[in-house]
Amino acid sequence: MAKGRGAGFVLGAIVGAVAGILLAPKSGKETREDIKQGAKEAKDKAEVVVEDIKGKGEVVKTEGKKAAIEVKDQGVKSAIEVKEQGAKSAKVVGKEVKKTANVAKKEATKTVKTAKKSTIKVKKAVASKK
Repeated sequence: MAKGRGAGFVLGAIVGAVAGILLAPKSGKETREDIKQGAKEAKDKAEVVVEDIKGKGEVVKTEGKKAAIEVKDQGVKSAIEVKEQGAKSAKVVGKEVKKTANVAKKEATKTVKTAKKSTIKVKKAVASKK
């Protein structure tokens, strides 16, 4: 039942029972018995509605817990995936940095050798002019 239907159903049952009792041509004792019976029926119906609502509440609670667990698990999985991807990326970047450093070292070594040769040539040229 929808949210307002259960209460409306119970209220309608009570109003209908009271109206039927009051409008019926019966003695006071019979009317009191009818009122008792109507009250008992209304109470029984109200208990059924309450139990139905409780049951539906339990279903909602259970489904909510399941959804929360799924969201949490997905978040943990996502965090692990991000961590793993970050580690992979760091390894790739590390390898590229190492390669670049080696190339830079080779180029620097060549430059130093060239500079030494140039320095030796300059020293010879200066020495020959003296």
